[in-house]
Amino acid sequence: MAPPISLELWQCIIAWRHELNMPIADIVHLLKRSKRAVQNVLATYRDYGQPINLFTRPRGRKHILERDDLNYLEGIITAEPALYLDEIQDKLREIRDVE
Repeated sequence: MAPPISLELWQCIIAWRHELNMPIADIVHLLKRSKRAVQNVLATYRDYGQPINLFTRPRGRKHILERDDLNYLEGIITAEPALYLDEIQDKLREIRDVE
């Protein structure tokens, strides 16, 4: 899978196509990205007037653990590496109030 297209790259694609009237094939050649990726950028810009569709929902679900919870877990495991999972869960529930 190709890496995601950065916001700066999105802006370049839009500028090249609309301000310089550069053909899609030339943009694809410059960026070494697929034709479909360039077309998706241009379609999003055409439909929403901006490089990102603000109406899409974020992928995945919300994180249950916050950064402080993860730091706490790292600290317990560092201090007591022989703890069993149920003991770690009990400590997390007791101290950080996380189910």
